[in-house]
Parts: sequence; C-alpha cells; structure tokens
Amino acid sequence: MNTYTHPRIDMHIHGFLSSDSALDYHELCKKACELNYTSIAFTEHFDLLDTEILEYGILSLNKYFILIDKLRKEFPEINIIKGIELGEPHRVKEISDRLFKIEKPEYIIGSLHVTKKNLNVSTNINRILTINEVENYYQENLDMVQQGGFDTLGHLSIYKRSIPYNENYPKKRLFYIIDEIFREMIKKNICLEINFSSFFRNCISFLPEPELLVRYRDMGGDLITIGSDSHQLEHFDKFYNKTLDSLRLLKFRCIWWKLENKWYKLDL
Repeated sequence: MNTYTHPRIDMHIHGFLSSDSALDYHELCKKACELNYTSIAFTEHFDLLDTEILEYGILSLNKYFILIDKLRKEFPEINIIKGIELGEPHRVKEISDRLFKIEKPEYIIGSLHVTKKNLNVSTNINRILTINEVENYYQENLDMVQQGGFDTLGHLSIYKRSIPYNENYPKKRLFYIIDEIFREMIKKNICLEINFSSFFRNCISFLPEPELLVRYRDMGGDLITIGSDSHQLEHFDKFYNKTLDSLRLLKFRCIWWKLENKWYKLDL
C-alpha cells in the first residue's frame, strides 16, 4: 500500500529514447505512481549541434510524443509531460524554431553541455577548470537566458558534478554574471531547476549550489522546480527528500511544474 501522502513532482527524466539512457518508460511511470508523484516530465535530449547529431543522432519528436500518449492512457492518475532537454538553445535557435512550428514539446529545459570552446561540462572533466573556462561557462548561460525560448534553465553549475571539491577561482569575481543570469530569468519568467543528479556522483550539494540559490531568492526569485535527471530507474526519487529538506532550510516555500503553458505550485 502506498504510504507516501505528499504529492511529488520530477521535471527532468530521461527514457531510453535519449542516447545515454536505458530507462524503461513503463517501469518509471509505475514507480512514480507507487510513490505518489502527481506530475513527471520526460525530457529527452534534443541536441541539434552538428557534432552531436553526427555522434548521437536526433530524437524523433513524433515517435516520442506517440509513446507519451500511450503512457497517458495507461497511467491516467499521473500527469506525464512531453518535454525535451534542448542543448545549447542559443546556438540552434534557427533550426529549433523551424522544428517546433511543426510539433512543439509541452516543456523545454534549456541546458548548456558543450561550451563554444568545446568544453563538455556534463562529462567527467578530470582536471581543475581555469577561471576563464568557468567564467565563459556562466557567460554562455547568460547568453541562453537573454535569448530565451525555453521554460527552465537546467543544471546550472553542472561542471561541479565532476570536480565538486576543486574550485580554484574566487566566487565573488563571477557573481556579476550569475546575478545577471538570475535577473534575466526573473524578468522572463524562466524557471530555475534544482537538479539533484549531483548526489549520484557523491557531490555535497544539488545544482546550483545553495550559495547561488540564496542569491536567487534574495533577488526575488521563487520560480524553482526540481529534477532528478534520472537515466536509471534506481536514481528516480532517491534524493528527493534530501533535496526538499534543503530547500525548506533555504526558506523556499514551494516548487513548480508546468503543463499546457501554465505553471502550477506545489507547497513544500
């Protein structure tokens, strides 16, 4: 019998249609229902840079949406959202705009995985980044939110998943960029994702780290959502309670999820 009474959400999940995931959609939905999730978003990788298409191919939105429609019929008790994680949206705007005129996802996470300097911040970096590399990373995130065109900024500070204890730069030097990112997000009503996939890699914090979340909160930002960034069934929900406990300590009162172009609030 289900003992989870408080409704839950997860707005960042990858099924087997993502090239780096083998997660079964049906099994995930079954587990989500058992754990009293009210809404989940499958957010398959949608990478449109030439180099990524050549290496990973491209997601068939039509095939993906048909699969979600079938899941909705099988699991009517949960909101299953047709989402994507759009990589480097500021660099692929022309082609993504053309594609989304034909068929648009219900929910779009904008994420930076590969910088213009060809640094892949989503994989194991295995070295300490230079101050310029970190600064360039945040500057590209600022470029992304200034252009907009997506609902949520995904996994800000993702490079820390692979080098969580090796920050060799003065944080205050970067606050001017980070604060501008948050100002733009608040102005454009872009949600900030709290991504707890970092816990799967033995990091001490979710992303972005609490220090940055406090800055966002103090600037008036309250539109946040949470995502496990699950690629494996066992990762789903694993650090959910830990993440929410931290958000409560940081004095956030709610998290948000989006469906049919409308944001819904879930109290903490």
